[in-house]
Amino acid sequence: MMNLISIIESLKARPRRLTNEENLYLDHLADEMRRAESDAAQWRILQREGLDQIDIEHYGFDTDLLEHVLSLRRESMN
Repeated sequence: MMNLISIIESLKARPRRLTNEENLYLDHLADEMRRAESDAAQWRILQREGLDQIDIEHYGFDTDLLEHVLSLRRESMN
């Protein structure tokens, strides 16, 4: 099953261009995140995509992205 984390792991293991299917999936995911009505809704989407089950620092994400993801998580708990 394709999700954000499976795409990231695949690219980390073997850098390459996105497939058409991956590109469409990520476009759909970006649209879904934009339509989310709250930070909590965005966090639930990221949870579904597997982001809550990994050590996100392991992937070398930008500090600003890490702070934003963690703020979504905090907001979803309130």
